[in-house]
Amino acid sequence: MTAQMSSATLPTLSLIENDNSLCTLYGYTSEMDVRYVHGTIFPTGKDREITAVMNLYGQDATNFKFEVRTLDGSSLVESTQIENSVKSAAKDTVTLGFQIKDLIDVNKEYALVIMADVDGQTVRYISRIVWTGDEERYYFDEKLDFVKHFSETTFDKEKAPEEIKTYLESNSSGDNTTYAKVNINSSLNQVTWGDLEIKSHTAPEVLTVDLHEQTGSFLLKYQVTVGGEKEYTCNVEEYFRVRYTKDRIYLLNYERTMNSIFNPDKDEFDGDEINLGIADTDNIEFTENEGGSAFAFVCQDRLFSYNVTNNKLAYIFGFYDEDNNDSRCLHQDNSIQILNIDEAGNVYFSVAGYMNRGIHEGKVGIAVYAYNASTNTVEEQVFIPSNQSEDIIMAYARKIATLGNSSQFYVILGSDLLAVDLEGRTYESVISNMLGCEYEMPESGEMIAWQDKSSRAGLKSINIMNFATQAVTTIEPDDGEYIILLGYMDEDLVYGVVKEEDIHDDQMGNPVYAMYSIRIQDKEGRLLENYKSEGNFTIGTLIKDNQIILSRVKWNEGTGFYEESTQDQIMSTLEVEEGSNILEYVNTEAYKLTARISLKTSVTAASLKVLTPSQTLYEGSREVAVENSVNENNMFFVYYKDRVTDITVNAADALNMAYTCKGVIVDNSNDYVWYSGNLLTSNQIMSITYNVEDKNYSADNSTEVCLRAMLEFEGINVDVGKMLEEGSTAEEILAQSLPGATILEYDGCDMNAMLYYLNQDIPVMVRLSDGSAMLLIGFNSQNIVLFNPAKGTASVYKNGMNDSIDLFEENGNHFLTYLYK
Repeated sequence: MTAQMSSATLPTLSLIENDNSLCTLYGYTSEMDVRYVHGTIFPTGKDREITAVMNLYGQDATNFKFEVRTLDGSSLVESTQIENSVKSAAKDTVTLGFQIKDLIDVNKEYALVIMADVDGQTVRYISRIVWTGDEERYYFDEKLDFVKHFSETTFDKEKAPEEIKTYLESNSSGDNTTYAKVNINSSLNQVTWGDLEIKSHTAPEVLTVDLHEQTGSFLLKYQVTVGGEKEYTCNVEEYFRVRYTKDRIYLLNYERTMNSIFNPDKDEFDGDEINLGIADTDNIEFTENEGGSAFAFVCQDRLFSYNVTNNKLAYIFGFYDEDNNDSRCLHQDNSIQILNIDEAGNVYFSVAGYMNRGIHEGKVGIAVYAYNASTNTVEEQVFIPSNQSEDIIMAYARKIATLGNSSQFYVILGSDLLAVDLEGRTYESVISNMLGCEYEMPESGEMIAWQDKSSRAGLKSINIMNFATQAVTTIEPDDGEYIILLGYMDEDLVYGVVKEEDIHDDQMGNPVYAMYSIRIQDKEGRLLENYKSEGNFTIGTLIKDNQIILSRVKWNEGTGFYEESTQDQIMSTLEVEEGSNILEYVNTEAYKLTARISLKTSVTAASLKVLTPSQTLYEGSREVAVENSVNENNMFFVYYKDRVTDITVNAADALNMAYTCKGVIVDNSNDYVWYSGNLLTSNQIMSITYNVEDKNYSADNSTEVCLRAMLEFEGINVDVGKMLEEGSTAEEILAQSLPGATILEYDGCDMNAMLYYLNQDIPVMVRLSDGSAMLLIGFNSQNIVLFNPAKGTASVYKNGMNDSIDLFEENGNHFLTYLYK
């Protein structure tokens, strides 16, 4: 039996600010682990009172209560029944009012869980809250008013020059060729929608994704209707990052994305192309089968397939359509990935994240489906539920979600790579600690190569697993050599080989793995290329299409360092096969850059058949309960806007990404590891200053002195010198001496990012290439305050900000600090 996907049934809940709905929350039907739900944040007033409105959508909700938990989920602070609830039949809403007890700390974030019984099940709505202890609430109203006014003014070309132009930083780096992406560097004309005919726009859904005393980050989501040659409905997201001062508000970042909603009808077919409208080039997934007789594409969270042979377009999967278009269905907290499309046009695909409607409505997880083109039906193969947030599950799926064969699905969850049996509904871990490894996959996704690059011992082998058979082969270098995984060129593995005697530190103290040989082998293990160049070594590669660009160096005996040499390249003799049907982006006069699919044969729109598949019904459950593998190391989640952009066990990788996008890092206890901005104008750790100034440490080991100063600052006295003599590293000494602290090794990170820790009275040790060490113990707008044991009695001093940046960059930016949970 088959049926259409069931409609959404769960109410939504919004927190109320000055009679306006904010931070709309979507209900979870299973208990969530709040450690892995970062979500939105809402500041409570001085009296800790909160008002919320539940939109019922015709449902009946009862038994309202709320919980307040610590963000790591370890402590239940309060659990209280909500007695103040007022139902409005005319508005189909329930208004809830409640006060949080004075059991929470000022300026500390907590998880707020509001619960209600709906249709025989408990539904949970989760947000973060912070109590500032005053009515300013981090100047929330001022920041919010600015953001909403700026957004509204973009639609008014008369007011915009006077009211928002001054906040823009328009320059040559701004891309004014597309409406799909607009930012703070774009022109005023581009920000005010250029020459587009904006016929209407909906009221924005406002999300507060980050909030501190000075700074706040907001995301606005709405739809616009664009007129002109064709009428498009577009999803729009506007991201603001602002800083409040008593004098004015500063716009730190502004980004807007705009994507047309593809309508599966004949109007979008024009001869030999399918028009997809205004679209971000990173926002459409396209896959065709080997012969080009059928292809599938994902556009704005909806999956379509087109069969060239019989001129049939199928809307395979999506949570919204003409009959299901309220905010619950339009809510984009899930992602669709095409796993395979065969010669008959059958499509395997996965859906990761929050399930807006259907049999898993209100749950988070990953579902695998199969579309049968001959019967025009979609059947679920397996559903993997999760108690972690949809943002995290989508991030895992972006890392690896692939089909080995018709019965094996591979995905990273936790730290391991799992193989899920689609027929037996079981799973096993096939590669442990996948997150701690570097891995590469070819375009076909038929295999994976991985290597542990965290130590030299891991550079003694590369492992390759075939997804279809799970057979693992290993490549090992000769004795006295190391092997470096570089990537794939098409289906061929590329790796480098290094002789042990060729590994030398650079001027910054970083080891240089100078590869004397670059090798390419096919999937059968046959060596296709062994590139060598007398006197030249490769230190980096860029693999693009059918060529490998080699960054090379030569050894300089006089200086004792490698020096830059000329680039070279390796060209593949195989021609790059172009698809029969091609996704491309073209400039148009009316809409600037738009997306289209160019077809290998022309289409007669009049004979086009548009299909809406039904879902196959089945008895029993196809859920596979997976236990998340626990990594011994901390896991770092990088948030930008309302999304997890990366999950990693490498603190430096996380910081580099978060610093670039001005995002947020939390660990697997939902504690902040780093966030951008909100700094004091100056700060200095005076207890360290008083403890070390005027003393002469110039004859002592500077690393020992700095470690001892850090530990004494925390009230710890240990024999650091003895531990160093016994072979312990600085990281190990801090880890052993500071139980409960997260040790953060930030190699290659920007010094400005270290101000986050100095701002919180946490010292940062910096190691130089000559083996010496200093402590960063303070800052102001122009200087860094250093404790440099080598300077004798003048060891505490101010060093210019730019001079410090240059000094540490020249020495490799080796920073070490810690953070207590």
